Amino acid sequence: MAVTTDWSMDRAVAEMIDAGAFGSGSEFVALEPDSQRTGQDQYASTVYFGTAIVRDRDRDRHSHQLVFKLKHRDPGLRDLYCADWQFHNEILFYERISPFFEGYAPTADHVPPLARYYYGRNDCGDRVLGDMVVLENAGTRGYRLSEQRLYLDRDHIVVALRTLAKFHGLSYRANHENPVKFAEMIADVKETQLRGDDDDWMLPGFSYIASRLLSVALDRVTERRVAGGDDDDDVNRIRRFRTKFLDEITRTLRRLLRPVEQSLATLCHGDFNRNNLLFRYDDDGRPVDALPFDLATVRYGSPALDLSFFLYMNTDRRIRDERWDELLDTYCASLAAAVSDVADVVRVPDRPQLDAEMREYGVYGLVHVSYFVRVMMAENLVVDPSSFVESDIDTSFEILMSYGGDKATDLVADAVQHYLDTYGSCTE
Repeated sequence: MAVTTDWSMDRAVAEMIDAGAFGSGSEFVALEPDSQRTGQDQYASTVYFGTAIVRDRDRDRHSHQLVFKLKHRDPGLRDLYCADWQFHNEILFYERISPFFEGYAPTADHVPPLARYYYGRNDCGDRVLGDMVVLENAGTRGYRLSEQRLYLDRDHIVVALRTLAKFHGLSYRANHENPVKFAEMIADVKETQLRGDDDDWMLPGFSYIASRLLSVALDRVTERRVAGGDDDDDVNRIRRFRTKFLDEITRTLRRLLRPVEQSLATLCHGDFNRNNLLFRYDDDGRPVDALPFDLATVRYGSPALDLSFFLYMNTDRRIRDERWDELLDTYCASLAAAVSDVADVVRVPDRPQLDAEMREYGVYGLVHVSYFVRVMMAENLVVDPSSFVESDIDTSFEILMSYGGDKATDLVADAVQHYLDTYGSCTE
């Protein structure tokens, strides 16, 4: 099968005009690519920026600053990231799920900020290199990535949690108002993390690698406990954690990602992390709003999937120790406010229920932390994901262990230690 390779931004805009993405009767005027930000490779896609100028049917000109998201040119990387399924999910979210959810929002304040969706195509096959998702460049509304690289401060975290609560709140509303249509849409979401007949996670052999990375962190926690003269209860918590979560890591991940039907499940963002959040700031530089993007890995599951990933990936040890309760209370209060007008019929988790969800599903965040913290600490190093596919499991493990070195081990151990101290007494 011959794959068409002649994608260009001008042809993409012409395709969008033909599809009515800028409104019926629009005509092309000009295209201005952003040469400084063209062809940026992301983990799972390639991104281009440009400004399309079009004329509407009344002959008025409009300027649209756009972000074009394309699949990797390399077929190996497309397969590695389940690109076809990721694009399916993102288009599904913007074209069907988001409008469905927003239809049950009583006011605009109940809707989390999202980039305007212009166009999506996911033909796959010989047209795969023309597949794209085109969104508004939200920078025109003052949104931008945080300059904080490894961890976020308290103000950024609070703003992000309020946005996440709105996101989850709309899901709970829609599920209550129209459970049949909700179930149909959820059923159309494709699995992007569990792979193959063995339900391996993310990359070939990666579930086993994550288990080894977490074991290294547990060893570091054990060293700290022994050095501190802690009692046998601490050692027993570590042993129970290994037994429950790591001894059969594939079964653990399958349980986390394919939970049995439960009343507290919601549509999760799936990759709610600082690299997928744009913030808007006031005149004093304080964050006042957060806009999530990259909805390619949405999934139905416990809200703790999003919360554990976000909090363990984006908080340092001090914030976890000093503000964990405050942060979870912020999420719960914002979630309750998101459904306050229908609180008598729409059930959302309160704080005790959320704690139970974090206890059962919070290891999902730790699994991500085990490798992603190391990748984020690989300063001045371009991480090539294909190297993990081409290497055997032991080599891939050693590559990841080299990222960030002993400091990264300490940071992963900090997250694991917090989980054990907060939820570990109930890992029976």
